[in-house]
Amino acid sequence: MTRDDFREMNFAEQGMILISKGKHLTQIKKGNQLLNLYSVEDFFVEVYYSVLSDKILKIEVITDLSRIDQYIEERQQEEKLSSN
Repeated sequence: MTRDDFREMNFAEQGMILISKGKHLTQIKKGNQLLNLYSVEDFFVEVYYSVLSDKILKIEVITDLSRIDQYIEERQQEEKLSSN
């Protein structure tokens, strides 16, 4: 499956692919949203989840790999806090 194949799927189909083939890598909190990072075959996907409405807001393929930096930075901050 390519990222273009994934993009062409509807919301429900994308969700099923994430459940069956995706690997959850990490999660960060931004305000009232949880951003979840998944890998699916050779691409990355972000899932935006609203804590307030208890719903997935959007599923988006990452094309700009610099967006992954926010997950790395958050993880480093968490590790720094837990080591103190």
